Amino acid sequence: MAARDPQPQTGTLVLLSCLMTVAQLDRQILSLQLDQIGQEFALSDTQLGLLSGFAFAVVFVLCGFPVARLAATGSRRGLIAVAAAVWSLFTIVTAMAQGFGHLLLARIGVAAGESGSIAPAHSVISDRFSEERRSSAMAAFAAGANLGVLLAFLIGGVVGQIYGWRMAFVCAGLPGLGLALVFWRYGPRDTPGVEVSSTPVLIFETWTTLRAHAGLWHAMWGMAATGIATFGSLSWTPTIILRNHDLNQAQVGVFLAVTAGIIGGLGTFFSGRLADRLGRQRPWLRIGVVLGAILLAKPMVMVFLLAADRAVALTALVGSTSLAAAFWGPTFAYAHAQVPSHMRPMVTAMFLFLFNLVGLGLGPTLVGVVSDLLAERGVARPLAGSLIGVHLLGLWGAWHYWRVIRFIRARGYAVPLSAPPSAALNLPGR
Repeated sequence: MAARDPQPQTGTLVLLSCLMTVAQLDRQILSLQLDQIGQEFALSDTQLGLLSGFAFAVVFVLCGFPVARLAATGSRRGLIAVAAAVWSLFTIVTAMAQGFGHLLLARIGVAAGESGSIAPAHSVISDRFSEERRSSAMAAFAAGANLGVLLAFLIGGVVGQIYGWRMAFVCAGLPGLGLALVFWRYGPRDTPGVEVSSTPVLIFETWTTLRAHAGLWHAMWGMAATGIATFGSLSWTPTIILRNHDLNQAQVGVFLAVTAGIIGGLGTFFSGRLADRLGRQRPWLRIGVVLGAILLAKPMVMVFLLAADRAVALTALVGSTSLAAAFWGPTFAYAHAQVPSHMRPMVTAMFLFLFNLVGLGLGPTLVGVVSDLLAERGVARPLAGSLIGVHLLGLWGAWHYWRVIRFIRARGYAVPLSAPPSAALNLPGR
């Protein structure tokens, strides 16, 4: 087991959070450029939804499984460095696009690169942090995504407003190249290589474990269902503010940078701390924090989407954004507590498979398609109507997290793999 002295833990977590920051910067820089890109190439909301959602998600999840196996062998520092260089270069290449096809290929390249970031990072965190602190560490890592969103909205809003969307992509891609060099030289040392099964066998073993473990199964689907609303909102919130609330691109970028980046980041970080604190005495409350955040956020989202008054709408958005990623730290901490260390990267890959395929793949694209359909039928504010439907669909995730809580209260927080599935893992009525 790795030493748990505070300094290496802190330095590693900061570096991994920077990785998450740059990854989300390059992923989300597109969202504030959708209107400009759509106007330049005469693209529909459906096409824009495909660019920001489905195309990215499919490649990300398909590449995630071989990456997870590489991470399981301990080959993590070089893997992360190469991945960061790849997605950063393709972000810069996006600036050279001359049509929808070019944009699609560039986004595929970004997705392929980013598939090498989260699973190896989660593996490092679980190796270095005990179960009692893992929700906090996972949440701190996830808060890096909020900082990435902050930079994406700042760069996308200000640079995109002044110099155009192409320069915004160039500015977004450059930091990742620098980070790739830092990881290559100073990244966390790889653990000694371990013997793991081939990729297909490891996938089968992990999937069998997930199917047999009711708590893991519901946590995975809860995260995926929550992702529909998360990604749908993240991709389309800038556009709906631009269309409905009379702000220019730079103003929207600065507002969302502060809201999603700073306030959202604090919410993500402290949700993990709260989950660990409450979970010391009552382990089920680690997931209870997730369920509470989902239920608290939904009314505020509805106010944002329905309110005509700009101040009321944007204030409600601030509240809902502070809770938007509360699920991340507690969910992955719970998942990693159920499996041995060599299986953790593949568990992350499978959770991200559904989270991205269902959430990222379905969320933004579904919003775009429904928005076009409502517009054809003459519905006022069709994009807002589409987002309302997606958020209501996201309540499906709350049901799954409630089932995880039931499982923990009945069987315990960490169920040993050695326990017979029929006796310890399956929860009746799954």
